[in-house]
Amino acid sequence: MEFSELSRPWRAPSHSNPRGGLLLCHGFTGSPQSMRPWAEDHAERGWDVDLPLLPGHASTWQELSRTPWGAWYSHVRDAARELSDVHGPIAVGGLSMGGALSLLLAADPALRGRVAALVLVNPGLSLPPVAALSGLIAPVVPTLPGIDSDIAAEGVTEEGYGRLPVRAVGEVRKLFSKARKSLGAVEVPVLLATSREDHTVPAKDSRAIAAGVAGPVERLPLLRSHHVATLDHDAPLIFETSARFLDQHVPRPAAQDA
Repeated sequence: MEFSELSRPWRAPSHSNPRGGLLLCHGFTGSPQSMRPWAEDHAERGWDVDLPLLPGHASTWQELSRTPWGAWYSHVRDAARELSDVHGPIAVGGLSMGGALSLLLAADPALRGRVAALVLVNPGLSLPPVAALSGLIAPVVPTLPGIDSDIAAEGVTEEGYGRLPVRAVGEVRKLFSKARKSLGAVEVPVLLATSREDHTVPAKDSRAIAAGVAGPVERLPLLRSHHVATLDHDAPLIFETSARFLDQHVPRPAAQDA
């Protein structure tokens, strides 16, 4: 599909007295468009929001097929460091695969003390068993039907690839494996928002995260939305709950303590 300006990287306009830093991570084959309402909502609340575009996304599926998962993680890790250099401990939010990236950031020893809280919306942590064969399948079947726009609200679409590059599925599998093994190192508070009906990521992934992380977990059921809940009926509930949760768990920048 064609990608609009909303699929480009986005950074909140500068605030004279920002509440803190918030990094948002979009999902696999998607783009910042799926997170833009969340970013704009929290920017209006005073947050310095960084919404990057993951390498290989919002371009062509062929480019995504050539992109290793480490490139996605390095990109968001660099963004987290830059935000933290300015604001101290930051918040990180993620949708779907972006949730796995967020978990890795919180577990990364090199970022210890830089991530204060996570907000995860339908985070992914597993793939069907056939994904283990992606390296063998890709030369014969390079793409499968896309997975974008799992949204209950009528007339709302997610900008993403119409085809799913099979080779890139193997990279997602590696990322999810790393995230699962790192859950015990996630010690920060987590807000975990999970849709009752999700056709992309199973609810067991959220249960595994809630059971596996070491930090406190707050659950937020999403009763009216499908997978891309940040563009769906429950988006206002996510944003309001996220704002309250982050105000509770993310310290204000040092200059504002007085």
